[in-house]
Amino acid sequence: MLVSKLKKIYKSNSFPFLVYIFLMICFHFLIQKTGFDDIFFSNACNDTSLWEYLINRYQNWTSRLVIESATVISCGFLPLFVWKCIDIGMYILLLYSISKLIITENKRKLNFVLAGSLLCIPIFILAEAGWISTINNYIWTAATALYAMIPLRKIYNNEKIGIFQAITYILAMVYASNHEQMAGILFIVYACFTVIYLKNKKVKPIILILDAIIIISLIAILLCPGNSVRKVQEITNTYPEYANIGIFEKLQIGLTSMLDYCLVQERLLFAVFIFVITLALWKNANNLKTKIFALIPMGLCVGFKYSNTFLSRVDFIDMEHSKIYLYFKVIVYIAILVSIFISLRHIFSKDIKKCFLAILVFFTGFISRYIMAFSPTVYASGERTSIFFYISMCIVIVYICSILLNRKEERNEQI
Repeated sequence: MLVSKLKKIYKSNSFPFLVYIFLMICFHFLIQKTGFDDIFFSNACNDTSLWEYLINRYQNWTSRLVIESATVISCGFLPLFVWKCIDIGMYILLLYSISKLIITENKRKLNFVLAGSLLCIPIFILAEAGWISTINNYIWTAATALYAMIPLRKIYNNEKIGIFQAITYILAMVYASNHEQMAGILFIVYACFTVIYLKNKKVKPIILILDAIIIISLIAILLCPGNSVRKVQEITNTYPEYANIGIFEKLQIGLTSMLDYCLVQERLLFAVFIFVITLALWKNANNLKTKIFALIPMGLCVGFKYSNTFLSRVDFIDMEHSKIYLYFKVIVYIAILVSIFISLRHIFSKDIKKCFLAILVFFTGFISRYIMAFSPTVYASGERTSIFFYISMCIVIVYICSILLNRKEERNEQI
């Protein structure tokens, strides 16, 4: 009896979730309350109330009042064990939400792909400013944002949304849209789907409520005096040259600071992402021309990596200050991005809806990190600001794998 139950669990669509949860539990044994931000938030309300602290922060530092409330409570009031339990729940919510949004067929296999992709995100970047503060700002934001997108899927499928579910979506949206990067992502996604649903007369009250929350959050972010004060202080403290940098140099910094992590520092997730794109293009190729095209994304990445390694060993080239090297890097990075977008268009050429969604997901993830070009903390904030971009790559990987599995099944049926 026990063996049959274990076999049933093993074969179930939820088994990848169980593996992921087990690994997350193991990971959370390593987490401690360390880092400057964790210590700061632990002592934030020592001499003041939470309300007074939030008012001061809004006036002098940030518009993230909802996220900061959660972080102050997590660091200063909750036992670490309780926070870890909540955080494991957020990781489960992240996995569940993505699965619910995009996986409809081959659920067990694609849930494994999704879990494996999320595990490729470098964990150490979550400790850059402190485990708790970084995770609350990025993982919790990503989890609640993706959960808040589920109504879009339900309306598309003509599913009913209960009152309790609607309340949870609203609470999730309040938290997620409090983060500047995620508010931008949510605005793009919800604006696109609201227009589509208006055109098809499928807009429901919950969509309009969530639209309103996003717009109110963006207004609060734009009008927050603390954001302006913070920008001035961070220019002085972290990047004094930023005030004199022109628009084109900022655009260049946004691009190179993001893709340097992916290529120069060789992130596994990006390597998997490019490999899956190449594999999908190769499987779809039916002549020499399309096979050559299939190798372009990987060829550009490998070519850049070997070129970068070679140039770094040449004594007379100062890679940190060489403008020629910088121009070379910018051109290659732009070529890689263009090849990715074109590749996605070819991979999903037979499914316009999935093509739109895959490109939208990658584009919004890319923009969420690229807008750091207009922040003086583009370098000081570290790689953690790329988390939303990395998660977007995980989602696209699952989309592509779903196409590959469907094509494999079609071939087997033909045979």
